[in-house]
Amino acid sequence: MKFAYLPLPVRRTSTGATAKARHRPIVPIHILAPRMLPPLDACIDSAADDTVFPPHWATRLGIDLVSAPKGQAQVVGGSIIQVSFAPVTLLLSDGYETCEWDATVGFSATPLRWALLGHAGFLDYFDVQLLGARRETIINPNQAFSGQHIVVASPTP
Repeated sequence: MKFAYLPLPVRRTSTGATAKARHRPIVPIHILAPRMLPPLDACIDSAADDTVFPPHWATRLGIDLVSAPKGQAQVVGGSIIQVSFAPVTLLLSDGYETCEWDATVGFSATPLRWALLGHAGFLDYFDVQLLGARRETIINPNQAFSGQHIVVASPTP
């Protein structure tokens, strides 16, 4: 699967006064459990231990976090956040390829700019290439992936 980086406006950067944006590997992900939401933006984060979503997504999905197992996750910068874990089905698609898999993810009230696609629940199942010069992300299921991988068509070169 291939996704273009998302350009995000910045005020000042180390790359010079003309830089107006930073580009990030933000991808649209569906969460199915027990309801399905429209795709939600999530940042691929190799520094995050877990895949983490905000708790209001759990409410919208019909997931009860009151009795969910509690724990901690480490995110970028080494910050430790409190999370409630719940099983979900995740779906990622670029329009040509679709992957659907079951994962246990964390829901945290800690304010995060985006949902995080970390190791547990995401990076453990995918090989990810971050192509900075091309400003795109290539994601391929790896040998640990046990979900459904459907290829509908190949994009033209």
